[in-house]
Amino acid sequence: MMTDTASHGTVTLTIEDRLARVELNRPDTLNSLTREVFEDLVEIGMRLRGDDSVAAVVLTGTGRAFCAGLDLGEFGKMKSGEKNPAVALGERLGSARAIAQQAVHIWQLLEVPVIAGVQGVAFGGGLQIAMGADVRIMAPDTKLSMMEINWGLAPDMCGTQLLPRLVGPSRAKLLIFTGEVFSGARAGEIGLADEVVDDPVERALEVGRAIADKSRTALVRSKMLIDLAATADLAEGFDAEQEVIAELMGGPEQIEAVDKRLAALAARKGAQ
Repeated sequence: MMTDTASHGTVTLTIEDRLARVELNRPDTLNSLTREVFEDLVEIGMRLRGDDSVAAVVLTGTGRAFCAGLDLGEFGKMKSGEKNPAVALGERLGSARAIAQQAVHIWQLLEVPVIAGVQGVAFGGGLQIAMGADVRIMAPDTKLSMMEINWGLAPDMCGTQLLPRLVGPSRAKLLIFTGEVFSGARAGEIGLADEVVDDPVERALEVGRAIADKSRTALVRSKMLIDLAATADLAEGFDAEQEVIAELMGGPEQIEAVDKRLAALAARKGAQ
């Protein structure tokens, strides 16, 4: 097992058996967001990007909450007219230039699947970070909100672009325009949560372990193909599928997967 902490100490990383667990680690503030948290999330994400020893990532928050959103101290700075450095535009990371957006977008840039286990609350930027994951698992009583409108703001951490892709444009507008608080159970009904369970963190780790046991190359190529579907026409997508299958078939990881699967089926048949 490898455990490390990002430069500002707000995010921890644990890697074991090809599964990386990334934890927001400010439990006393319900893992609220500051410039330092954004930088730490990007730092850890960049560390994982291209790491061939990792086949899946689980994103969680330490303590009672996933993330309560922007730290209240940051709103005080806005009111005083102080420029928030989190919205300053810099060099692009993927499609994102602002560090707050990069803290969300980095999980989409990872080659391997990212699963968010969302407990307690995920408000504002916290919910947008969860939307950067490939899969979201929540508790039925998790409290969620796109609450920026209540502070006189619009979502600026990729939320206006990601939420419509998950729940549809009109429902995204309703959630953003009202800033209402809704439950994890409701998130499951509208497609924002992929699973709703009593212990989302443990379930996310369970799913992460299962994924991490698969062929890493097949996982990476599968994620790439699914993401391609958002922008490609069918001909381009179909052609990409065939290129990927030609690459995977007969390769060492595919042979290993076949041998492992056949052995498991033989053992199951012998036990009957």
